[in-house]
Amino acid sequence: MSLRPEDSSATELPDGPSLPESGSVLIVGPTMTKKRRLMLSMLAEEEQTDTGTVVVTTKKPAPTITRELEHLRGEAPERYEVIDTTSVADLLEQRSAPDNLRYVSSPGDLTGIGIHLTESLRGHYEESRSASVGLHVLSTLVMYADLKRLFQFLHVVTGRIAAAGFSGVFTLDTGFIDDQDLALLKQPFDAFVETREAGGDPEYKVRGLDEGPKSWTPLRI
Repeated sequence: MSLRPEDSSATELPDGPSLPESGSVLIVGPTMTKKRRLMLSMLAEEEQTDTGTVVVTTKKPAPTITRELEHLRGEAPERYEVIDTTSVADLLEQRSAPDNLRYVSSPGDLTGIGIHLTESLRGHYEESRSASVGLHVLSTLVMYADLKRLFQFLHVVTGRIAAAGFSGVFTLDTGFIDDQDLALLKQPFDAFVETREAGGDPEYKVRGLDEGPKSWTPLRI
């Protein structure tokens, strides 16, 4: 990843990893290891004018996500949508404001999330635009939804992303889930980025991606 010369106000993006042309990546690691920042950086790297960005957020409200994307790109994204499940009352009152923001009443409403996400992906597909999908963070969904149902949701969503030739990047906090459940939730994904804290600083490595370090490397974003 590199900073575009004309985007002097943007934050420099890390040297890898990049999103695959098709398929989904899971960023997994402890809290406070910059997984959201890395996810948004991977989405922000998509510079093609015909590429849309769709982000599902279960932790940070939609305005925070849009501001971070704008900062990383150095300009307001021309095509992006945010599906907000944070249940923030004052935001829910603004449903009729920006057309690119959609609201779901609870992170546990997987049906509502799926409907909005499917509508967004269908719109891009029917207009012959590619799209990148981000979801931050799956750990919230684990607290609200039955694990088997969440697995089925992920299986369907990642399947639709791949079938359309789109790419996706999801984040998951460890520490809230045991190894067996983590192994189950990893199954729908094509590649992985692991993060960890080392001496107070985050590190990362990749598995299943062409770009990015295969051994632990400082994550400087």
